[in-house]
Amino acid sequence: MNTPTPDTVSRAEIIRFVIPLKQPVRLGAAKISERAYVAVRLTLADGSQGYAYGYDRGMPLFEIVTEAARRYVGQHASTREELRFTALGPTPAPRATMVRGVSLCDIALWDAVAQMEEKPLHALLGTLRDRIELMPVIGYGMTPDVAAREGVALADQGFRTIKLMIDGGDFDFDKQVIESLAAALPDGVRFGLDAHWSWQKTQDALPWGKLADDNGALFLEDPVAPTNWRVAADLRTHIKTPLCLGEDAIDLASLRDLCEGAEILRLDAAASGGIGYAVDGLALAQKTGKSVIPHVFATLHQHLGYAHNSVSRIEAIPAELGADPIDGFLMYPLNIEDGDALMPTVPGAGTALDWDRLIQFMTRKETIVI
Repeated sequence: MNTPTPDTVSRAEIIRFVIPLKQPVRLGAAKISERAYVAVRLTLADGSQGYAYGYDRGMPLFEIVTEAARRYVGQHASTREELRFTALGPTPAPRATMVRGVSLCDIALWDAVAQMEEKPLHALLGTLRDRIELMPVIGYGMTPDVAAREGVALADQGFRTIKLMIDGGDFDFDKQVIESLAAALPDGVRFGLDAHWSWQKTQDALPWGKLADDNGALFLEDPVAPTNWRVAADLRTHIKTPLCLGEDAIDLASLRDLCEGAEILRLDAAASGGIGYAVDGLALAQKTGKSVIPHVFATLHQHLGYAHNSVSRIEAIPAELGADPIDGFLMYPLNIEDGDALMPTVPGAGTALDWDRLIQFMTRKETIVI
């Protein structure tokens, strides 16, 4: 055990909680009535606390984060760059699984350090600008009329890019929805498409790729799984629309593979290795000439946008849709003006949660101390 200092991680608390949606939403054929999350709170010896959370997504994420947290307790925050690698484990076998647990611990540790130093995360990374474009996401309970109505409403609020989640299985339905949205949006407002790994082969994805081309889509996101990066690279040679890939990359090497087909990289600090990974991913984007749109978690990922010009915009699920109820428990929600997120000045990484209010939705809890 290391000799305790003010930046020693003295305590870790991990909870799994399930928040019911005020109203169920539909995404394709799936009905979503609740959201499950796992959160971690790390406390340093000086009392500073850092938070992080991620989507459960049917994984044993609670167990993964708990195991990762055991490897953080007793360690110094100043060693966080080394920790995000050593906490993956001494052998290769568990690393692809452990990365999500390490991701949340790394974010929480950066949040705690930012609290300790009384600075927002973007200041620790190097602030370059004070606002970043925000891209809202639509696609829940989608019909052609809903797409047009929601798209116009968001454009009226000043948003300049909108992401539409598509079905990916019913071409005729997707065609109607996409064409309705494209026709409704005013000049100067663009849209991108998210296919959620709908296809496995180039020929399966091509009809939607051509549909994206015909309607001037800004990007086509996740046509295939990240392990299918060669298919993505092949698809890119057949369509004009840029591909947007990377949110589930398990490490920097995986992200580098995805660069073969992507013109836009999707960084997710909560899934792929924490803030340290995101910083490395931004450097890769700059080196390879890619732009970046981080994956959700807008109050966290906005800091990447303020600190790096490769980030073109960040994304968020509009709170009024009610599809991501964790928003109601964030201590510092986004500050939005004319379609942009405005730079926060409060210390931290934007991940602080109202822990006491979350307890009512808790299903599991673990506490680890030195």
